[in-house]
Amino acid sequence: MSKEKVFKAMQRAIPTIKGLTIEIADKLQGRFIVKAGVSLYSWGENIPIQLTEISENRTRVNLTSSPKTGNMFGGSSDMGKNRKNIEDILFNTSKILSDENEQLSTETILDKPLMNNQVNNYQTVKNSNLMQTNNSSSWYEKKWLVIILCIIFFPIGLYALWKNTIISKGWKISIIIISLIVFTNFNNKKPTQPTPNENTSTVPIQPEMATEEQEKSPTQKEAIITKLKEKAKRDWPNDYTTQEFWVNQQIDDYEYMLSIENNSIKAKAEKDWPLDFSTQKFWYNEQIDAQERME
Repeated sequence: MSKEKVFKAMQRAIPTIKGLTIEIADKLQGRFIVKAGVSLYSWGENIPIQLTEISENRTRVNLTSSPKTGNMFGGSSDMGKNRKNIEDILFNTSKILSDENEQLSTETILDKPLMNNQVNNYQTVKNSNLMQTNNSSSWYEKKWLVIILCIIFFPIGLYALWKNTIISKGWKISIIIISLIVFTNFNNKKPTQPTPNENTSTVPIQPEMATEEQEKSPTQKEAIITKLKEKAKRDWPNDYTTQEFWVNQQIDDYEYMLSIENNSIKAKAEKDWPLDFSTQKFWYNEQIDAQERME
């Protein structure tokens, strides 16, 4: 789809989603700032969206849904709310585009190959949604059963937790940690005590040793690039072109943020989006522009 067509469809789709409102819509740059209000699971979310036309009739959509309170104030446990925001936006936008294509297919034959591809894409989306609905009845989609299995029978519980699509990543990590603690304490009811002949000693870490280890560790930029590559592999496991594009864009925006003097606006951007430098850059520039207008 063209960038303009996707922009118009998204502009129509977002207001139809309960709890979402468009705060900024920049058609020229292909940018949205969407806000989600307070709900049972969070204090609200910020959703920046960037549309990039990578070729004729091909548009890449980058979305990020993050809690307004940041990860330090309960944002890490969103109960899947951020994921649902993104899925709702993409699904509603895809449905509007597909409906428009079905109307156009009855009026013209010239674009028939392209329209067939788009209709097939929409059919794929509907099929995947049907599969998700069918999977929701699976035993590992029941949260209460997954938690009980993690405590009573950890190996099966771990498998069910991995397969479950309802529980958010933050809750999965918390459940795994709690299950490991319970499992470890259960198997270690009789902790071993040191024998009288054993000599225990604690060797403090010398500052010189710590300095040497720090010198051997990679630089901060190399560590960030490694994390970005890992995130790209998780988000697009078989799409190396998108991985490369996203990582390079993030590195450019990371260097841009380094060139900015430290201030309160920059600090907030780094806290709210610690590993999303494109969103940091976009949000920071929007705040600076607004600040200048207010003055």
